[in-house]
Amino acid sequence: MATKKTKQVWPKVVKGKHLTVTTYENGKTELSWDDEALLQEVRTAIAVYTAKQKSNHQEKYGVKAK
Repeated sequence: MATKKTKQVWPKVVKGKHLTVTTYENGKTELSWDDEALLQEVRTAIAVYTAKQKSNHQEKYGVKAK
């Protein structure tokens, strides 16, 4: 069975939620951060953690939510 060779496309780009990695044929790599996306992800994580802590506190001490 013959294998089909595909042409390498440079640069290779891998895009994530808040980071884009660009790799060039010569081995050079560039990182590009999306600061707003990263900040939003951190804010969401803090809000989820805070809400969970508040809920746990209310359950532990029998405090009713308003």
